[in-house]
Amino acid sequence: MIRRQGKAAGFTLIELLLVLTITALLLSLAPPMLHQAFPSLKLKAAARDLIQEIRYIQNAAIINSTPAGIRFDLSTGEYRSALVNGGKQRSLPKGLSLSLAESGLKSLDDRQVASFVFYPDGSSSGGAIFLSNETTSLEIRVDWLTSKIQVHEPQARI
Repeated sequence: MIRRQGKAAGFTLIELLLVLTITALLLSLAPPMLHQAFPSLKLKAAARDLIQEIRYIQNAAIINSTPAGIRFDLSTGEYRSALVNGGKQRSLPKGLSLSLAESGLKSLDDRQVASFVFYPDGSSSGGAIFLSNETTSLEIRVDWLTSKIQVHEPQARI
């Protein structure tokens, strides 16, 4: 900013154009950076939704004094529970998949199925599944004795 005697202080046209040019360059770099962060955010949001549903089923089993479960079709990425959404099959968002981390795998009509069953005493069948996208994965683990749900942070896939 140039200050002259007797005139009001202000910015020159060149200074304003320089600021606008720098702002335009920074804004042009923002979309690629957001695009790279989006798959990770999508994975974390899907994991939160899935964990919330699992906890709901866990609480319903204790409150209703009857076993309750959720079943995952690993080949299609679909899951369902009789207690949620009227028992309708639900799908993971596009680009995400499920895989088994531990035992508990069952075969049903050439489909790979995993499930968590929660009992009225607070225990469960236990197990773990991976929720993954192309680059990272989250492990959702249910402890068989306490039914505690743990999520392990994403790890790079090889």
